[in-house]
Amino acid sequence: MKKFRALLAAIMLIMSAPYTSAQVADSVDITHYDISLDLSNGSPFAGNAVLTLELQRPLDYISLQLMGTVNAITINGSPTGTTDISQIPVSGIQPHTPVTLGIQYTGHNYVESYGWGGFHFDNDMTYNLGVAFNEDPHSIGRAMFPCRDNFTDKALYTLRIKTRAGWTAECSGLKGNCETDSLGCEHSVWQLDHPTPTYLVSVSQANFRKIHTTAAGYPLTLGFTTQDSSMVAQTFLQLNTIVPMFERCFGPYRWDRIGYIATRKGSMEHVNNIALSREFMASPMSQHGRITIPHELAHAWFGNLVTCSTEGDMWFNEGGASFCSEVAREATDGREASNLFYQENLENVIRTTHITDRGYYPLSPMPHSLTYGSTTYDKGALVWHSLRGYLGDSLFYAAITRLMYEKAFGNVSAAEVRDSLSNYTGTDLAGFFDFHVFSPGFVDYHLDLFGDTLHIRQQSIGTTATSRSNRVPVTFLSSDGRAEKRWFAFSGTDTTVLLAGLPFTPAYCILDRDCEISDAATRDEVTIIADVQRTFNHAHFALSAYGVGRPSTVCVEHHWGRPYGLDTVEGVIRTAGRYWVVNGDFDYPTGISGRFGYSRTNNLDDGFYELADELNSIVLMHRYDSRSPWQCVSRRHTSNADGYFNCILLPGEYTLAMVDTAVVAIPEVETIPLTLFPNPLKQGEALTINAPVNGRYNVTIVDSAGRRVWRKKGCSNGRSLHPDLPAGSYLVIIENNYVSLQSKLIQL
Repeated sequence: MKKFRALLAAIMLIMSAPYTSAQVADSVDITHYDISLDLSNGSPFAGNAVLTLELQRPLDYISLQLMGTVNAITINGSPTGTTDISQIPVSGIQPHTPVTLGIQYTGHNYVESYGWGGFHFDNDMTYNLGVAFNEDPHSIGRAMFPCRDNFTDKALYTLRIKTRAGWTAECSGLKGNCETDSLGCEHSVWQLDHPTPTYLVSVSQANFRKIHTTAAGYPLTLGFTTQDSSMVAQTFLQLNTIVPMFERCFGPYRWDRIGYIATRKGSMEHVNNIALSREFMASPMSQHGRITIPHELAHAWFGNLVTCSTEGDMWFNEGGASFCSEVAREATDGREASNLFYQENLENVIRTTHITDRGYYPLSPMPHSLTYGSTTYDKGALVWHSLRGYLGDSLFYAAITRLMYEKAFGNVSAAEVRDSLSNYTGTDLAGFFDFHVFSPGFVDYHLDLFGDTLHIRQQSIGTTATSRSNRVPVTFLSSDGRAEKRWFAFSGTDTTVLLAGLPFTPAYCILDRDCEISDAATRDEVTIIADVQRTFNHAHFALSAYGVGRPSTVCVEHHWGRPYGLDTVEGVIRTAGRYWVVNGDFDYPTGISGRFGYSRTNNLDDGFYELADELNSIVLMHRYDSRSPWQCVSRRHTSNADGYFNCILLPGEYTLAMVDTAVVAIPEVETIPLTLFPNPLKQGEALTINAPVNGRYNVTIVDSAGRRVWRKKGCSNGRSLHPDLPAGSYLVIIENNYVSLQSKLIQL
């Protein structure tokens, strides 16, 4: 199931009574539901259910759930004399003996208080959404038929549906006999012959327009009412690439056919009949659609084929399916595109999830109120991503495929996932699961490269736990552009490694250059071959380069841990909870400047500064490495609560600090040569300025005596200026609200 992020903050409260204790997990096994629904008159509707079940131990009563009114109950054809579905007498029935339980009932348009899960009777269609965010249990098959509504009691289904006149049904399973009566009502029978929990069974009716086609060889049905059929067909062409990728990664698709129907309310992974928000049904270029369509299909493995044992392990279902949206992007657009997709999720999770979910939580066990929160979905996806990097592609996907085979049509807990993957790969994953699954928070790694020695430190974010089974990929780069990646394994907070066997002397190194381990750092990299302005969204950084003499590479890592060694610097009052590492083969001084972003409105710098006047005390700090002292390199920044510091770019570490400006040394105005063309300037020629500055600036020209002789406001790079100066030597100064730069000009 893929929800809009607006749902995440709203599911924090438990708003219904707890699931009855009579539903002991091993007390009853329902093997088959035969459900007849007369939907021809809308809501209320007549229903009849015949359940085949076996008691697993002697019981006096069994309990079922139904959002409706029970009219009669029979056992093996005999009336029970009760209509109380919560206490059906079964005294005297021997365990493991097939029992036929018949229930006649009246159902209605039941939708949970949140307005999402339940059985929806809209004017133009009827459909169910099998998860209720505000109810306990969250599964809500009981909105359509009497059942044991949980994740573990899986059964086979026969669905007999009578529709409104002129409408047709789309349901879970394979469509069998279908007839239309004299009133135009369709009578169809659907057979679902794979064990499935109640919440994944779908029933829908509408005046459907349908496309019957195939996706990667599987029958594909697309049901919709208002969309353009050619756009619908185009939207789902991606499945021809995605389905084979999922099968290579997770094993064969086991559900006979694929189906999607467009709904008003939301998206839900029902077997064979996925509910999809209408806005995605005919939008081939929609980025949300490109996430949601494969997410829901991925539940055919994560959730439908193998289901979490309890809601506390929903990360298996939803985190796994969210990870598969990344895998799908790799299938359609390549690994570089999927890495960008992954980093967008990583940045968003570390910046916002602890706020959305009101704290840091382990993936397992997840509190009931956060079953469908961002931690489950988005951090869950990161952990699957990181496990992929930890094991390597071939071993990871082989182990997941094996898990899907061993647990097919069954259930699994986090501990069982850990043990299955450990046993198959021969890798002890206890440490990985202890930190990434059973503990809250994240780990951030910091590198120090000194000659042939590499030091790796870790710090935890949102937890006091320490990752004790670390595998960290580091790419070493030479001054002539050669690169080699090494993995380093260690247990504990840090390790020091003497490098051996590298084919070159490394000039610098980059942490997790290929996006493999979901550490608490986002990164961007660019090779500069011409004048350029580039925004690094993942690193909260922007770069401007003008007049760079040779191709240069700049890599910026944005770490979400606290900077090391700054708390003891005299005059530092408070430090930001994040820092940057800048590496590359660029020269200094150079025409490259960096813009380091800050914000108190998008959860970036919460608690670092609150009042506008505090901005006067915030500076940008820099050091070359951990052996070098921290120094203030810029006090110039935009004046708003959200903005950036600008400085000439140096390699090393950067962070923000609130300081006592009477104690901390504040640098003088930065002076670097501007690019002035032509220079010398002949009489009557136009002057052009290029500077490492984004946006507009003011230009002032002073003579050798320091007198201002010319000034113009609102200038920009590349604009022709006509100062018309007497012959002589001058100083050209450009200024705006965050930078002041100058260079010498000769006027002929």
